[in-house]
Amino acid sequence: MTIREIVGQGFYYARTCRSLWLFGFFVGLASGGSNGGGGGGGDGSAGGGAALGGLLSFFATEIAVVAVAVVLVIAAAGIVMRYLSEGALIEGIVRARQGGVMTTRDGFRAGWAHWGVLLRIALLYFAAIVGSVAVLVAPCLIALKVFGPLGAGLLAVPAVLVAVPWFVTLSLVQAFALRIAVLENRRAVDAIGKARLFLHGRLIHGLKLMVADFVGTLGLTVLAVVVIAPVVLLLVALAMVLPVWPLMVVGCLVLLPAACVFTAMLGTFRSSIWTIGYLTQAEA
Repeated sequence: MTIREIVGQGFYYARTCRSLWLFGFFVGLASGGSNGGGGGGGDGSAGGGAALGGLLSFFATEIAVVAVAVVLVIAAAGIVMRYLSEGALIEGIVRARQGGVMTTRDGFRAGWAHWGVLLRIALLYFAAIVGSVAVLVAPCLIALKVFGPLGAGLLAVPAVLVAVPWFVTLSLVQAFALRIAVLENRRAVDAIGKARLFLHGRLIHGLKLMVADFVGTLGLTVLAVVVIAPVVLLLVALAMVLPVWPLMVVGCLVLLPAACVFTAMLGTFRSSIWTIGYLTQAEA
């Protein structure tokens, strides 16, 4: 398959498989990033003020503990949904290629069966990345200490030359291992091992999938900007003559659903690209 054909199929499934958009939303959201936090404090004076300050401090501590607990629960739920959604998308795209339809309920059932192994593959991939960075950076740091910046610079060049193809290979192995784990019901280490064997002789195919992923993601991003930007500009223009709060409400009602749809399509597209890429080679 050409890159154009792969992107075309990815867009087709991202547009037509609306029952997978919920799962695509979480996968697409993981492609970006989010952050959050909170804190609190208290103040007091002598006598009754000291007692009040102690009471406020107690409640502030309790609120902080509850806030941390809520953040941890949300983070854990987000991690589960991230990999549950990946498993559901892989199964859903396979079913769509066979002419079937996966309902949201079926997607939750399929994703729940595989989210644990997908998380383990991701953790092993993360450990491999951290270990690889340590191995590549350590000689440069030693050279910097012993020989100065010139020695570190001389070692940095071969380190970069090794790092780029190595990290690309790790990324390809992880992408294929996720599909193998779900479609062949394999354990994490077993799926990674088969993915390494699968990649032999298919490196060019893997690079084509990376390009298709990038091109499609860029295309969806441009489409989202083209659709959303005029609405934003219109609201900004109206803000000059109308109250701001009603416009903010209207903007949220219009822009938030549009952003969610594009995020869902992005996640569905990116997962389908790699699933299609794996299946076309595995079925050959």
